[in-house]
Amino acid sequence: MRDQVRFREMDFIVAFLRLLRGVTVYPKSHPLVSGALDVIMEAIRGGLKAGDSLILAVNRGYSFVNANRVEVTAENYAFIRLLVQAFDDLGLGEVEFLPGSVTRDGLHRFFRILAMHRGSFDGLLSRMDEEGVGGIFVRPCLQVPGGNIRDRAKKLYFQTLILIKRYFEGEKSASLVKIKAVAAYLADLLRRSEETLIGLTVIKNYDDYTYNHCLNVAILSLGLALRLGMSKKLLVSLGTGALVHDIGKVRIPAEIINKPGILTEDEWKVVKRHPVEGLAFLLRRWGISRETARMFPAVLEHHLGMSFSGYPEFMRRKAPGFLARIIHIADFYDAVTTPRVYNKSPFSPVEAVEFLMDHSGDRFDPVLVKAFVQMMGFYPVGTVVRLSTGEWAMVVEKPSEAVPLDRPVVAVVADDRGVPLRPRRLDLSEEPVEVVGVSDQSPWEIGLDPTQVTLTLSE
Repeated sequence: MRDQVRFREMDFIVAFLRLLRGVTVYPKSHPLVSGALDVIMEAIRGGLKAGDSLILAVNRGYSFVNANRVEVTAENYAFIRLLVQAFDDLGLGEVEFLPGSVTRDGLHRFFRILAMHRGSFDGLLSRMDEEGVGGIFVRPCLQVPGGNIRDRAKKLYFQTLILIKRYFEGEKSASLVKIKAVAAYLADLLRRSEETLIGLTVIKNYDDYTYNHCLNVAILSLGLALRLGMSKKLLVSLGTGALVHDIGKVRIPAEIINKPGILTEDEWKVVKRHPVEGLAFLLRRWGISRETARMFPAVLEHHLGMSFSGYPEFMRRKAPGFLARIIHIADFYDAVTTPRVYNKSPFSPVEAVEFLMDHSGDRFDPVLVKAFVQMMGFYPVGTVVRLSTGEWAMVVEKPSEAVPLDRPVVAVVADDRGVPLRPRRLDLSEEPVEVVGVSDQSPWEIGLDPTQVTLTLSE
């Protein structure tokens, strides 16, 4: 029963966000607007209301429907963060809808007012009164949550995830300008707190693998490039290319991408076409310019490899470019440490690093591998470790530059008998606790979901 309620809560929140975003762009008859109005009217009439009203609220960074806190999951986290941001931007604390008093036209007018509002909270109330909006009450935010570097990193991560998904799905609002801006923001945040943003690359989505993968590859690629002193112009080209490097996969049939068994020779040929398909798509969308000329080769060559054993096969006579060699390492690392339908036991982070080192100079650029290994640290994020207390933990952040390499930030996930615990953040640079052992298994092999661990720590 609670699962059904949770599903309706998210339908309501998504409809709220769609109206806020689309009501000034599309007419009321447009399916996006009309459908969202239907969802909210149904929720008000009885689908979600408790007692005499339906209340949507945000407080201290959390969202509530009728005083029930909406549970955060990997699937809904991005929407929750967007809702929190929207309420913060508007200075809102609560919106209350009264069944029987809210009309469809009044609801539409209310969202137009919200979407266009730029003034004080009193000004918002005045506009609602002038437009004759009845049955809806708004209350101001009494406590706007602060934003430390960790909060900003999570917000940027999930906003970028939404942008990538929109672009891959063909939405024109997700433009090259926006993707370039995100690449610049990611580089800037990595420059300020490399360990925080790299810590988020353990976030995976089993069903929407490609979107998370592209974002994680961009973060790892930019982090590596920053260590090499890459110019800002090249950083943006690299980050943009990494964010869209797998866009060609949207042309591959889902039954091939999600096939649990071994691919046939013909199916593998289809998969190997995705760099070419991606380049063709981007050429049609962005055209040729100095900017895209720096970035396009990285999209085409990111699976080529130093040994010329990769693909596209027609490129094997030419060494891959510098940006492609960076993306190749990041792409490999994130791919092999992520569970897929055809590989439910991925590499542990330590195994992935060891593989890179074993094939340094062969498949991978040796200079870049050395810098990548240094960036990932003594215990790469996602590594399962045993503590001197006997407890088990997962590394969630590598140490900052001023801290010894063997003192990462961890999430304690099980007691000394292996009994699961609610994840608890522990900074080993601040506690008399040490790492005394490293598991050779990935988190998934011992029943841990790194995404859930990371999101639980943020609550």
